[in-house]
Amino acid sequence: MATYNTMQRASILSFLETNIGQAFTVKEIVEGIRSDSAAGCSPSESTVYRIMSDLVKNGIVRRKISQNREYQYRLSNDSMGRISVRCKVCGAVQHIDEKVCSEIIDELKKNASIGTDGDIEILGICDKCK
Repeated sequence: MATYNTMQRASILSFLETNIGQAFTVKEIVEGIRSDSAAGCSPSESTVYRIMSDLVKNGIVRRKISQNREYQYRLSNDSMGRISVRCKVCGAVQHIDEKVCSEIIDELKKNASIGTDGDIEILGICDKCK
């Protein structure tokens, strides 16, 4: 199936590029585009879901599940992934150093029979909640 560069697709990519390094739900993407007066169009949620599915399939965007069990999307502009450690109790999130992330992901690629798209989340309990 051909990929078309529609105004909706362009506005979604523009929004994600403006907010690089952050992950958003589809609702947050729609609201962000609507609040940006410079965006020429305001896609519906169903349109954003369809476009995000295509962007994930083509490796342009990464998808993960948030603690609220919603998909969140961010540009996959970096070749290495991110490793987040999230507290199961309060939901606080910490990110692992990039060099350590790279080493862990490389090790998984070499030795695990299950691959990763580069984003990994580790669950635990933070010092505050222990």
